[in-house]
Amino acid sequence: MNYKRIFLQALLLFCEQQNIDIEKLASISGFKVQDLFSAKDFSIDHNKLELLWRNLIQNSGDELIGLRFGATMQIAALDAVGQIIQTSNTVKDALLQAASLIHLFTDMFSMQLIDNGETFSIVLKKNKKFKNYPNTFNQMGDFLMAFTLHELDGLLLKSLHPIKAEMPTFKAEHLPIYDEILNCPIQKKESYLLEFDNKYLNTRIITANHDLQKLLLKHVESKENSYEGKKEFSAAIFNFLTANSYLFSISVEFVASNFNMSVRTLQRKLKEEGVSYIQIVEEVKKSLAIHYIQNGSSSVKEIAHILGYAETSGFAKAFKKWTGKSPTTYRKQNI
Repeated sequence: MNYKRIFLQALLLFCEQQNIDIEKLASISGFKVQDLFSAKDFSIDHNKLELLWRNLIQNSGDELIGLRFGATMQIAALDAVGQIIQTSNTVKDALLQAASLIHLFTDMFSMQLIDNGETFSIVLKKNKKFKNYPNTFNQMGDFLMAFTLHELDGLLLKSLHPIKAEMPTFKAEHLPIYDEILNCPIQKKESYLLEFDNKYLNTRIITANHDLQKLLLKHVESKENSYEGKKEFSAAIFNFLTANSYLFSISVEFVASNFNMSVRTLQRKLKEEGVSYIQIVEEVKKSLAIHYIQNGSSSVKEIAHILGYAETSGFAKAFKKWTGKSPTTYRKQNI
């Protein structure tokens, strides 16, 4: 799996959402969008990557675009999340896994987890041999800071507040944006660092529920090509979402990139078949919810979280709309 390519695909899809002309951006950076999404042997060297980041900053007029990208991107888009979720029971396990996987999409940084006793720190260490690529260095460092915090929020299903952050790229005039994304005091230091209360380190990750994952695999096998009454592309999206639903925060950008197309193209193709992406997502959630309630021993709260509901009450309301019954009543009547 070419994770660096997957990362670039996600970056350009983000740029497209920001109304940046990605065809032009790629062209002036020395490659073609079509090759990025279609050519099996696509690769990009560090010089072109540096040029891409420089052009992206100039075109967007945004020095913090890497930070913004990190705050919106989901780890599912890197395809490494399955490994993390399946083997991680706690935040500590997940961070150690992330540290071992970071080289898959960037060789400019390594990640280190430091237990300080009452606190723990996530430190990004620069690979100094790449110091001649300042735009890539700075944007990737900012990206990783926001991305790490964003994904910790997702794994714990709560908004974390770091005790402090350290960044070599910090500028006082950008403080409101840093406050919005990182939500903690920030200092200008040589390395990138996020520090947290140690109480989070051994917190269980609810999405590491292996029983639910086993149920999902059985469900995927039995539901393959089962999106009845829909055409081929709609059915393919339905099956893809079902097979990857353990990622619970999967985005339309991730789905589009896995079908080698833009979000706009995906939505247009679905519209041609008389269905929307949101409708398919709803069908997937309904199908999985019924399957989990009927076959699982997991609580309604766990099922709600694995399907992406922030509150159990929201899941219960949706389930009643689908079946006419509450999850608890449905379970009693169908087990």
